[in-house]
Amino acid sequence: MKVIDQHIDSRMALYNGDSCEILKGIPDNSVHFSVYSPPFASLYTYSNSERDLGNCKNHSEFYAQFEFIASELFRVLIPGRLMKSLLSGRKQGIKIVKQS
Repeated sequence: MKVIDQHIDSRMALYNGDSCEILKGIPDNSVHFSVYSPPFASLYTYSNSERDLGNCKNHSEFYAQFEFIASELFRVLIPGRLMKSLLSGRKQGIKIVKQS
């Protein structure tokens, strides 16, 4: 995994890096709880990279790119466990339901 920084102990693993890269290295059904805050288009821009979700030109482009990340988040999540998305600064949220 391409990780900028990480903390791993007997209770948790925290990773800082590109979620597309990090998620690839996490096994299926291995995460008990996931918390994340996606940078909506133009709300937070962290870099000049076209891979940075904050650089999406509009919400349609953001949702198309976020769909990949969401599917990976569900892939690594243990069935029946929880995921929390922090959607700060948005008046309307999105609802993603895992398909069986």
